[in-house]
Amino acid sequence: MRQVMKYLQVSIVIVALVLAGCVQTIPKEALKLSPSSLEDRQMQTRVYEDVTEEQILSASVAIIQDLGAQINESETDLGLIVGEKMRDATDAGQVAGAIVLALLTGAATPVDKEQKIKFSLVTAPESMSQNSERWSVRLTIQRKVWNTQNQLSRIEAIKEPEIFQGFFEKLDKSLFLEKQS
Repeated sequence: MRQVMKYLQVSIVIVALVLAGCVQTIPKEALKLSPSSLEDRQMQTRVYEDVTEEQILSASVAIIQDLGAQINESETDLGLIVGEKMRDATDAGQVAGAIVLALLTGAATPVDKEQKIKFSLVTAPESMSQNSERWSVRLTIQRKVWNTQNQLSRIEAIKEPEIFQGFFEKLDKSLFLEKQS
């Protein structure tokens, strides 16, 4: 009987230790902003004056669609637009490397096949007043890449300044023309 009790106690301790090891905590670095986060936000954001939120959203929808994306979500009351497009993600260098590796090892290596690019645009009044004539517009772009085995191989934020500059130049022109008419 004594051995059974001792065995039961040891079993309980082992189960408790195993369960304690399964508890996941959020890593401290997950809550830290990256050193480039301020630069990224500045690249992704513009402020517009003397236009309405509706004008900004309408022009933004047109530009996102011109970029080949379909609008999936549009919550004008919240100032939110989300669009997505599918594109080929094949990279000749990656394919060549996979072929060389396959010749050397005899094993097939998956390569990137397709990607989904997601545009998210949010508007917010610059002041606390809802009658603000200054609007902050922030665009973020992410992409998900799948390989030839249909596995998600990468999720990443797009951070090329030229892409954001091009978008905001188009938005500037569109809002300028809207003001003139």
